[in-house]
Amino acid sequence: MIAISTPAADRGLLTIEQLREAAGVPQSDTSQDTKLEKLGLQVADLICRECGIAGDGIRPPTLRKETVVETFRLNHCRPMLVLSRRFVPNVIAVVLRGEALESSDHEVDAEGGILKRIMAGMEISWPMGTVAVTYEAGFDEVPTDLALAAMSAVREQLSSTDRDPLLKRERVEGVSELEYWVGGFGTSTGSAFSSTVQAMLDPYRSAWFE
Repeated sequence: MIAISTPAADRGLLTIEQLREAAGVPQSDTSQDTKLEKLGLQVADLICRECGIAGDGIRPPTLRKETVVETFRLNHCRPMLVLSRRFVPNVIAVVLRGEALESSDHEVDAEGGILKRIMAGMEISWPMGTVAVTYEAGFDEVPTDLALAAMSAVREQLSSTDRDPLLKRERVEGVSELEYWVGGFGTSTGSAFSSTVQAMLDPYRSAWFE
């Protein structure tokens, strides 16, 4: 179970300058900024859904940095705790069975969001009981490749508003031929994005395992 104690100030992945660039709007033209910012948040939310970013059920999940409180109720020993969020720059506090651990009593794989228990410099299992972990997760500054994926996604969303989303292919060789997607919108996986954008997002997907 997770709760967000300090939400991200902005869950968007793109600056207004990047949004204008993605939309092909001159940087001097601010007339579309409100619409572009709204689209940017929609794309950020779709990316989080695509990547399986865990939320608290109250506010939209985000890849931007926020403070998370996650509670584990262990009915058996675990070699590690897999946090619901990856990209963890800082573990603020760990409380095991009501007792706060020292920072030397645990270590985190920041990219994977994997928390290990340490004793006398050695890895040991987490025992049965309740573990409450307070940590920061997400990015202060959006990585370049993630921003590029978001810009590509914005272009796709804008393009889809200018054509029939069910149209797969149009060929004109004397006689027009139209081919439509059946039961989907251009992907076989039900994703909101093209296979290109999906591949760009692979490094940011959540990994679920016991």
